[in-house]
Amino acid sequence: MVISMDGRAETSGRNKGEMNTGQAGMDYGELAFSQESLNFSLKPGEQTEGSFTIFAPEGVIAEGWMVSSQLEMECLTDEFVGAEAEVSYLFSAKEMEAGEALEGFFYIISNCGEYELPYRIEIEDDRVESSLGTIKNMFHFANLAKANWDEAVKVFYSPQFKKIFSGGSDKQYYNAYKGLSSMHGNEQNMEEFLLETNKKQRVEFVLEKTDILVEDVAGVSEHGIDISRSGWGYTFLELKAEGDFLRLDKERVTEYDFLGNQFRLVFYVDGDKLHGGKNYGSIHMINAYVDITIPVTVICSMQRQRLRAARREKKKLLTELIEYYCSFRGKKISSRVWMGETEKLVEKLAVLDTRDIQTGLFRAQLLITQGRFNEVKWQMERLKTAIDEGEYRPEVWCYYLYLTTLYNEDEDYVDGVSQRVCQIYNANRDNWRIAWLMLYLSEEYANSPMKRLELLEEQFKKGCSSPILYMEAWHLLEMNPTLLMNLDGFEIQILNFASKRKLISQDLFAQIRYQAQKLKGYSERVFFILKEYYEVVPDNETLQAICSLLIKGNKSDSAYFPWYSLGVEQELRITKLYEYYMMALPEGYTGEIPKAVLMYFAYQSGMDYRKTAFLYAYIYRKRKETPEYYIRFCSQMEEFVLRQLSKGRINKDLAYLYRHIITPELLNEERAGMLVTLLFTHMVYTDNKRMRQVVVEYAFGGQEYKYPMSDGQGEIPLYGDGYKIFLEDGDGNRYSTSVLFRLERMMKPEKLLQMAMPYVTEHAGLDIYLCEGNKSFLEITYSNVEKFQRIAASPSMDRKWKNEIALKLIHYYYEQDDLEELEEALKRLEPEGMTCKERGEAIRFMVIRGMHDKAFGWIKRFGVSGTDVKTIMRMCSRLLSRDGFIENKYMTHMVYFAFHRGKYDSNLIAYLVYFYRGMLWQLEEIWKAAISFEVDTYEICERILVQTMFSGAYIGERAEIFKSYVSGGAKPEVETAFLTQCAYDYFIKEKPMDVFLLMDAVRVYERGERLHRVCKLAFLKYFSGNKEEMTPRAEGAARLFLTDLMEDGIYFAFFKEYAGKVPAVETLADKTIIEYRTKPGSRVVIHYIIERGKYTESDYRQEEMRDMYGGIYVKAFILFFGEKLQYYITEEQEDEKMFTQSASVTRGEVLYGEEENRFELINDIAAAGVLHDYDTVDRLLENYYKKEYMVSKVFRLLKD
Repeated sequence: MVISMDGRAETSGRNKGEMNTGQAGMDYGELAFSQESLNFSLKPGEQTEGSFTIFAPEGVIAEGWMVSSQLEMECLTDEFVGAEAEVSYLFSAKEMEAGEALEGFFYIISNCGEYELPYRIEIEDDRVESSLGTIKNMFHFANLAKANWDEAVKVFYSPQFKKIFSGGSDKQYYNAYKGLSSMHGNEQNMEEFLLETNKKQRVEFVLEKTDILVEDVAGVSEHGIDISRSGWGYTFLELKAEGDFLRLDKERVTEYDFLGNQFRLVFYVDGDKLHGGKNYGSIHMINAYVDITIPVTVICSMQRQRLRAARREKKKLLTELIEYYCSFRGKKISSRVWMGETEKLVEKLAVLDTRDIQTGLFRAQLLITQGRFNEVKWQMERLKTAIDEGEYRPEVWCYYLYLTTLYNEDEDYVDGVSQRVCQIYNANRDNWRIAWLMLYLSEEYANSPMKRLELLEEQFKKGCSSPILYMEAWHLLEMNPTLLMNLDGFEIQILNFASKRKLISQDLFAQIRYQAQKLKGYSERVFFILKEYYEVVPDNETLQAICSLLIKGNKSDSAYFPWYSLGVEQELRITKLYEYYMMALPEGYTGEIPKAVLMYFAYQSGMDYRKTAFLYAYIYRKRKETPEYYIRFCSQMEEFVLRQLSKGRINKDLAYLYRHIITPELLNEERAGMLVTLLFTHMVYTDNKRMRQVVVEYAFGGQEYKYPMSDGQGEIPLYGDGYKIFLEDGDGNRYSTSVLFRLERMMKPEKLLQMAMPYVTEHAGLDIYLCEGNKSFLEITYSNVEKFQRIAASPSMDRKWKNEIALKLIHYYYEQDDLEELEEALKRLEPEGMTCKERGEAIRFMVIRGMHDKAFGWIKRFGVSGTDVKTIMRMCSRLLSRDGFIENKYMTHMVYFAFHRGKYDSNLIAYLVYFYRGMLWQLEEIWKAAISFEVDTYEICERILVQTMFSGAYIGERAEIFKSYVSGGAKPEVETAFLTQCAYDYFIKEKPMDVFLLMDAVRVYERGERLHRVCKLAFLKYFSGNKEEMTPRAEGAARLFLTDLMEDGIYFAFFKEYAGKVPAVETLADKTIIEYRTKPGSRVVIHYIIERGKYTESDYRQEEMRDMYGGIYVKAFILFFGEKLQYYITEEQEDEKMFTQSASVTRGEVLYGEEENRFELINDIAAAGVLHDYDTVDRLLENYYKKEYMVSKVFRLLKD
């Protein structure tokens, strides 16, 4: 925007050094500009001419001049004049690079004020074209991606696209681009890049509803939910259903499934898999950025719900019935408790369904158990009738027959029932209920426990999982543990069942333990059985069985460590126990390792290198407490460390061993190279287990580095800080921000790096690290200077990095006082490819070495950006001392640049005093500095005063500048004009004015020079309010000024403050003066009435007020004591009438005894009358008549 300086001109300017001293107070108004700022872009090396227009206020001819704050922006039109002036400029981007930007100001000094018009020029990158135009930056690319995703994908993977990162704020994203563009055409990676650069939001999915409710489902029914996509970009969703009654139509959704940003997710509900009431499930929508869960609730109808509830209740009661039976058989409850609870459950079953045959049979068996045989026969006859009338499953009939044998013990009858049930079983071999009845009806099974067990195993293999069958099998094993011949699926299932119910006896467990030790493999359920029993009865035999089983299963997780620890503690002799003890040690374990374990590994170690490293690190840490073990292991540890170093392995424990065991004597070129790699190795951790690789991109190289990830972690070497890390999944999708990860450094490089560097001749990673040059301990030294020289000369290194190393070498030569090498390096140095900061550093050393001309040439060519201000100051000062003060626009720019930033000396100040042309605030700063350096300021003082009058801009130090100018012998025309402007600012604009200027106006007047009226007014106004400052000389001047003004008919209210000093002022004694300020040239009218006691004029009178000076309008009234003037003022400007002000004034002064004229006598007579002081009234009337008589006799009216 255009910034206007304070103030307006009162003297008009014709040229940079010209002025006139005409009418003060010419407020010309403000300039307007065709553009509030100039913003344009160029290609590197281009130049352009342009212009903008300056508009003067209506009726004003603007004139002035213009300068630019930047050398690259040249003012072709440096002066302008007219109501409308077009000014031209030329900008050259010859030495600017793509992506650079230059900001500055045009300083415009005019007779309508001073202005700063900002400009900004950006240098374009190489263009990337698209259907939307040139892609210049990431904002443009984001717009293209939003408008046409497919085209944006092509642009993203085009060779030209990387050019948009060559400069500007987008430069920071180049590493991210390199990593995310490596897999050509991958849309997910482009989506990640846009997210990385904050140019878009993630695609959001808005659901039609946040949960789904389905009612009254029959069979398999189709349902759906609409999903809206908000935002734009790559779209991919993986769909999953949770709940066995749910099935999805699709498993993956892509952008092509969204038509008009809408997608209908179709799913199916299987009614046969529902239970009564509410069924809960969910649908999950997952991608790299979102994980949305849609709850699904399916409600069955009330009728079906009741049926299902009844079935569920029946199932629950049957389950409880079986549980009580198992508790009774396992001797956990008495027979009385069992029968009582069973009777209650049977009654509840009967209530649910009074006609259920199975419930009737339960009741009959319960009556038999209770010995109520009469009731049994009646119940069984009723059930027989129902069975004959209906169709029932064969097990129901077999159950009925079995019950009859419990109260009819006739041998023939029992045999007959047995045969009939056997026939039915042979026809239904997979019916475990009939098989269970066979155990009690068939003599074959009744007399052979082994056959009973075989029958039960047969039913188990056919899918039976009934607790009744398990109880029968457990009972057989409990009665005869030797029946447990092995631990296969059937036996383990039975024992697991029994273990959970604490049914395993000591004898049976002894057989279990024996069989467990014979197992060749691992069984989780056998481990559970052993563990459960050990917790109740801990003994070493069981512990040995547990540890042996775990070792067979290769169980080395930390969860098993307590068992191995117990085994070691109990000194069990188990092969590989110590190895598994170490392998199962929890991460971060800080406890003690038993001596037996340490002694064991002193002779042999077949452990994984990770656990071996942990053991050796433990021994090293305890070396002071147990030196005997450290001595025993010392050679082993050294060999181990060297072996692992050669294999390039690293973890926390190895890092600890490397730091403490490696010495220079153990290193050679190969080992040192590997050690350098390990010193920069980091661990990468992420919770996202889908990640398969870590990818590292370095800022300076053209190659990316990939490292494998497993189970959310991986190892990567990182050199320096100029890298970008990506995680890559199995599909080649890369993530820089969406998948969180954590880095952990394995070792700090300082000590070992210093140790390894003498052995390393070539190591790309180390070169990278050294190139960054941000590690204080890696300074160029005598021993490594050649390495840095090699890096600086390497053709494979990016020029940016080569320049940085070249500057490090220059620093080194300077610090070593190697002046010859330093000068040679500076002579070889070329500015191309350098950053502003690097050029500035190079220029600093050129100035130090006295290479001022080369330094000046670089700054002239590339500008001051990046160069230290002190360096510019020293260079300019020495060149001025050498060559003298010759005006040069480049020198002027550099000198002022240094000065403006507070770095200058007397040479620079003197140069600016003579040659600088700019804004008043700039000249004021130069003047202040010149005063402090005791540099002659006459020239700049006059320039400031003239420019102040020309532009009308205000500066706070103008009085001091004027004093300095006057003390040097002011030019009369400048002095008078400046006094006039300051007086106008004080009197009209009410700005402060120094008393020195007022007294200088007196001196001008005394010299006989013409003094502007406003100077006299300003003088009188000031001293009317500051009488204590008035001197006899000032008093004399006041009389002269008052006489001049009163003769011209000029008067103001403050003139009355000079009553008694100038006779002419006495004419104002009886006046009440109203003043009003507005724009000169307006018509101002006062409307008034006068109140006299109870009498008030009925109509307002109106009179035009007089513009005494500069828009101060005055009207005088004569008021007597007790009279009140009520008035309002209207103002007419350009045919528009405005009400502006209203007020009232009352005359209330009493001057008893001090009256000198008839007005004062009349005023006092009126006051005495109001106060009822009639004696005074009489006395004053007598005086009045005397004076009236004398006037009439002594004075006569003059005739024309």
